[in-house]
Amino acid sequence: MKSGQDAVTEERRERFKKIYEQNKNTSKSSKAPVRRFWPYLAAAAIVCAILFGRYLFLKPASPQLLADNYINEKFKKLPLNMEAKTDNLQGSLSLYNEGKFTEALQQLEKVITLDSTSLAAKENAGIVSLRLGEYDKALFYFQQLENYPGAHSNPGKFYHALTLLKRNHPGDVQEARILLVQVRDENIEGKETAKQWLESSW
Repeated sequence: MKSGQDAVTEERRERFKKIYEQNKNTSKSSKAPVRRFWPYLAAAAIVCAILFGRYLFLKPASPQLLADNYINEKFKKLPLNMEAKTDNLQGSLSLYNEGKFTEALQQLEKVITLDSTSLAAKENAGIVSLRLGEYDKALFYFQQLENYPGAHSNPGKFYHALTLLKRNHPGDVQEARILLVQVRDENIEGKETAKQWLESSW
């Protein structure tokens, strides 16, 4: 005959066994509906992945990325001006192409001091300032270039907009957009790029 303690132990063992069996059956029954939905869940995940990929691929570039790409592509090297009026202008372009931006800007500013009408020096001084991240100085030179009357080829207004996009202070993108519209509508240098950027949804 079992003692009272053994009987209690046996009773607990049976109770735990019943609870285990109940949980086991419940777990099996709950998994069955989930298995039925696996194909639908997998299909939904694939659709979501495709839509997300299309979004990333078709998402328009930000204004800052447009500016960065333009600067990296167009201003990687500056063409040497074989007809430059001074050796300092030619030397500044060589310094720039060697990656010596600070020295190039110093040289260009000397040229501007000696000849304040040199549009080439102001344009290049603006570009070098832009590459150095001195956006206010770049704007100063590009606005001078932009406001110079009678220049046959003048990218000043487009470069002005480009610098605003790169600087990205509050209100800069909106102001840059206004300038790009003017560049496009006035048919001035930079119009094709301005048109492309304006057609993007940024």
